[in-house]
Amino acid sequence: MPRRAVAAAPLRLLSRTRFRRAWAAGALAGAMRWLEMLAVGWFVIEETGSPMAVALVLFLRQAPMFLLGAFAGAISERGDRRKILLIAFAAIAAVMGLLALLALLGELTVYHVAAGVFCSGIIWALDFPVRRTMLGDLAGPSRFGTAMALDSSTANFTRMLGPLAGGVLMDTVGIGGAYLAGAACFGGGALLLLATSYRRPPAPPAGRGLFADVRDAFAYLPHAPVVLGTILLTVTMNVFGFPYLNMIPVIGQETLALQATATGSLMSAEAATAFATALVIAALVRPRHFLRLYVIAGAAFLVCVVGFSFTPGYREAVAVLLASGIGFAGFAAMQGALILHSAAPAMRARVMGVMTVAIGAGGPVGTLHVGFMAEHFGAQAAVGIMAAEGLVCMGLVLLAIPALRPWRTPALQ
Repeated sequence: MPRRAVAAAPLRLLSRTRFRRAWAAGALAGAMRWLEMLAVGWFVIEETGSPMAVALVLFLRQAPMFLLGAFAGAISERGDRRKILLIAFAAIAAVMGLLALLALLGELTVYHVAAGVFCSGIIWALDFPVRRTMLGDLAGPSRFGTAMALDSSTANFTRMLGPLAGGVLMDTVGIGGAYLAGAACFGGGALLLLATSYRRPPAPPAGRGLFADVRDAFAYLPHAPVVLGTILLTVTMNVFGFPYLNMIPVIGQETLALQATATGSLMSAEAATAFATALVIAALVRPRHFLRLYVIAGAAFLVCVVGFSFTPGYREAVAVLLASGIGFAGFAAMQGALILHSAAPAMRARVMGVMTVAIGAGGPVGTLHVGFMAEHFGAQAAVGIMAAEGLVCMGLVLLAIPALRPWRTPALQ
């Protein structure tokens, strides 16, 4: 395919009204996801002074992915994905509105915030099996890679803007303003989904139960080594890589002595380069690149997180995090694309549910792990130790699954 035609692929997808509306609804939700992380982390560290308390609250945000992820995949196959998302977005908009009211009345506590992040965690439990699978349906099999890379690029753009907006709101109007923004984002997403037409794929055979579908998804993994390896590396990154973000409010406030807005910019730095990199991936990467990019980018990201733990000041930290965004983008974009490309069509939604369980199992464990180390060694040292552990675990996964090794694996077709 000519390079110019390949580069235009994301624009062709966005020219489709149904895809564009579903994509925009996810973008609004993504903006609040990262705004909330900065706002909640800043609020909790101000109220408690404890990195472990920050970790515990954000643990609740990730728990629904583990508890509900596999079932969300099975439910996604049986129900209308658009309606599932529409109901979920409308419900969380109401929750955010209530929390904003409590904050404006001066009644908001850490316990209210913890309950709110658990509710928002349910939205993220639906992300892979429902929202991303729906995007894949709307894009079509020939454009899975483009759709997932475009969605990853959008997620990185919202990761860039969300923490900055959260920092500004925390420095000016406080957490009540952050929750009002959340109600607006999810409410707007619900309206977009309401206007999106969507034809659900054929349901699984009648008479099968949810537990049977979940069991089949896990039983399928040993027969698909690339899918199994993708999920194991996802667990690795969510235990030993991505939880570093949870400690940035702590590092910004206690180690680097930054205000909330500057801390938000620190959290956004990685996303800035990740956004640009994911756009390149969406335009140029083909299926033969998926696996190699996934593995190499993940390792590069972990190396950068180790480097971040040695940075002495704000400028150096920003520089390292900008570099880490390149690795993050490659890993995140290929995560969903590998599953959609490598899994059997009848198993895609269920395996995406297993992916959500992998994220949901790894994220909370990693959050508690880094929080515990931060209490004893300091937040900045903790993220370095964690990422070094991740590099070791990644090496073990590559040794265990030869099909995943980028230097030996034939290119995916």
